[in-house]
Amino acid sequence: MQIETDEGVSGIGPADTGAVSFYIDTQLKPLLIGQNPMAIELLWDQMYRNAIHGRKGDNMMAISSIDIALWDLKGKFLGQPVYKLLGGPVQDKIPAYASALGFSIEPKKAKERVKEFIRQGYTATKWFFREGPSDGPEGVRKNIELMKALREAAGEDMKIMIDCWNSWDVPYTLKMAELLAEYRPFWFEEPVLADLPQSYARLRATCPVTIAGAEHEYTRWGCKMLMDMGAMDVYHVDT
Repeated sequence: MQIETDEGVSGIGPADTGAVSFYIDTQLKPLLIGQNPMAIELLWDQMYRNAIHGRKGDNMMAISSIDIALWDLKGKFLGQPVYKLLGGPVQDKIPAYASALGFSIEPKKAKERVKEFIRQGYTATKWFFREGPSDGPEGVRKNIELMKALREAAGEDMKIMIDCWNSWDVPYTLKMAELLAEYRPFWFEEPVLADLPQSYARLRATCPVTIAGAEHEYTRWGCKMLMDMGAMDVYHVDT
């Protein structure tokens, strides 16, 4: 997605779904045409207030896309990288983990992928477990088998994170924490539905594994609510 100005400066932002693009074209574009692209906070406020019936999901992703493009445009106009406009660097480097989204979770292939991540220099990796409460004992067995394979390939020091796809519940998460304990999962990400902050707070208080989430919370106010509740140990806020 690209925003253009009458002075020839443009900015780009992501728009990776049809719904996001549609919302930008039909709802946000009319609010932006003819406006001052440097007034980023004002434009964000106007877009947000316009989305009175949709302040999560695709609508907020669309607003975020515009916001990113406006910051990109401002950086180009001023000849400065955006990180300087936002206050400058806090540290020179940050740790990264290898996400295995899209790769096979068949244990043998997963082990090969982990070894490749290690060769690339990663010290942590995240895997996406497909089995949940509705899959019964066989699903539990598959989860254990996958985690065992990952740990065997990773060795003792590599961190292994588990993304649960919002598909577990509190009892199942506690059960998996017990069954996977010997393989030392570093965190469980989004183990329960994102709409159940009380369940996250309960897990954080009782689960021995670090609880991560907030990927499906889209505003500063929603994130603050989760923090005030002490719902998670690690916050992954996307927008």
